[in-house]
Amino acid sequence: MTARRTIATVLAFVALNVATAMPHSTLRYVVWYPAFGYLSIEWLLRARAGYLRRRPHWTRASWRRYLAVCVVPAGALVIFAGMLAALEWKLPMVGAARSATREVWAWVSVVFMVIGAGGAATAVEMLSHGDPSRPFTWPRWLSREPRSLA
Repeated sequence: MTARRTIATVLAFVALNVATAMPHSTLRYVVWYPAFGYLSIEWLLRARAGYLRRRPHWTRASWRRYLAVCVVPAGALVIFAGMLAALEWKLPMVGAARSATREVWAWVSVVFMVIGAGGAATAVEMLSHGDPSRPFTWPRWLSREPRSLA
């Protein structure tokens, strides 16, 4: 079952890349929308499966900690969308075309996109893997609990 899903996910990524390389045509959208839809549904199903596995074991505090981790990527994606809107609306703070200000604006927006997309994917992976009876906790190197030497 897992191997089939992995193969289908790889094929969907290949289809997205092929569709991006195609010229603007109906075939491009016929390939792109199902591939993007499959990847979106796969991501949501993975999050739902992780939620259902962990629901009986987690506490209110562990859910709060997990949602605090999810706020960072969501905020980064909102900032990224705002930066793209400012670029689209040609606001003066973006800078003139081919200026250093515009280049910095572009690189900062890429950083926010990577933080948002990577953080969201990491949050779903944290939810869907691991022991469901162990609530979401901070990594040991971040916690202030003393470590045992055993």
